[in-house]
Amino acid sequence: MQQSPPGDGSDQAKTAQARLISLRGVSVARAEKTVVHDVSLQIWPGQMTVLIGPNGCGKSTLLKTIARLLPPASGQILIGDRPLAGLGGREAARQMALLPQSPVTPEGLRVRDLVALGRHPHRSLMRAWSQHDDRAIDRAMAETNTTALANRPAEALSGGQRQRAFIAMVLAQETGILMLDEPTTYLDLSVQMEIMAILARRARAGATVLVVLHELNLAAAFADRIVMMRDGRIRADGPPGEVMTADNLADIFGLTAQIIPDPLTGRPVCLPRDEADIPKTATPGIATP
Repeated sequence: MQQSPPGDGSDQAKTAQARLISLRGVSVARAEKTVVHDVSLQIWPGQMTVLIGPNGCGKSTLLKTIARLLPPASGQILIGDRPLAGLGGREAARQMALLPQSPVTPEGLRVRDLVALGRHPHRSLMRAWSQHDDRAIDRAMAETNTTALANRPAEALSGGQRQRAFIAMVLAQETGILMLDEPTTYLDLSVQMEIMAILARRARAGATVLVVLHELNLAAAFADRIVMMRDGRIRADGPPGEVMTADNLADIFGLTAQIIPDPLTGRPVCLPRDEADIPKTATPGIATP
């Protein structure tokens, strides 16, 4: 996908440039085994980019590497025009927010206290709690529909409520880059849709949003761009209508499926099939517009 941020020198263009993530020949090793191989990729502001692929393909490892939880074995990652390795921990946390898989809920915290943890990168000995911190928390809770839960114990929430509270915590961090690792797993479909809609709105407002997902149709419904991985390498990259094809799903997931356009949005919809049930004369996939 070829794209570039605005180039008019305006403050808006500078902000967009600072939210650009660039990977240059990045490889990552775990337990002396290379699990991400020579990945070069640019992740643009104003878009939701979704990483998908089979278990063990390296997508979560790649996300953790961008989030500084894992070091690259080789290659370079830039945030804007600055090497990620050169950013201090607090500075990086002011630019990037991460929600990992299955985050642990601290005991004894009210929901508002949990969301307030997102303000930690902005605190220092020289900076007391401010009205700006309170407003950031209020906005994040309103956006995630958690305001009414403010005084509830966080550990007493349902799975969907807890995940929305964690997303509020990430939003309260007020960063231009949001990264989430499987934020919809084990949640009801209505909650999955709600969470993805929140992230899509953030992307439309100019944030760089990078999400790891397993749910193919959820990715197709909300992503601006899908990056498909297999065996630690990028195998397909582009808008959902271009990369969500029967051939790609067969190659990357070993999945037999038909792809049809959503009648309302035109986005691709994946219909998994048992190969034995497909008539011999049927076409394995239906091209998307």
